[in-house]
Amino acid sequence: MGSEKRARQKQNRQARLEAERRAARQTKWRRRIVRVLVIAVVVVVVFVIGNLLTGGDQTGGQVTVPEPPAVTDTTTVQTDG
Repeated sequence: MGSEKRARQKQNRQARLEAERRAARQTKWRRRIVRVLVIAVVVVVVFVIGNLLTGGDQTGGQVTVPEPPAVTDTTTVQTDG
């Protein structure tokens, strides 16, 4: 009779330990996910703030090249006549 009780206790202890291991794994996984998300949010916020402080690109991604000055012929040739 005592051995049945002892077997139940041992079985319950193993089930409890396994449940604690699962809970610890889930907690560790959640912490890891939260860390990754926090890092991602910080990176995005830093990028947005940096872009706002530098003014961003107002040309819409197009590069504008200034036109070269117009070439004018200012030399005159005098002819005899």
